[in-house]
Amino acid sequence: MLGCINSKIMFSKLEIKARIIRKLVRWNKWGGSHTENILKGLPSHLRGDKLVKEVLKELEKDEWLFPAKKTDEIHYSLNPKKVAEILQFYEKYCKKSDE
Repeated sequence: MLGCINSKIMFSKLEIKARIIRKLVRWNKWGGSHTENILKGLPSHLRGDKLVKEVLKELEKDEWLFPAKKTDEIHYSLNPKKVAEILQFYEKYCKKSDE
């Protein structure tokens, strides 16, 4: 559920997770195909936010994301072994906003 504090929109973990998954699925970033600008799809006030870091750690722990240290940034890709789970989440939480 979105909320507002000092004119900044606050996002829930689910909304942040959906934005990240939607971006990676739409860009077809599975397995060895990594992206460095995963955070650029988020509002600027969230890019270094503790909640975003928690969501990324949870996605790594659940083995939905593969991190790869490249240059000075961490790049991410989706785990092709979890395609069914990830696409089920995508269909439920992400696809509506794509239409």
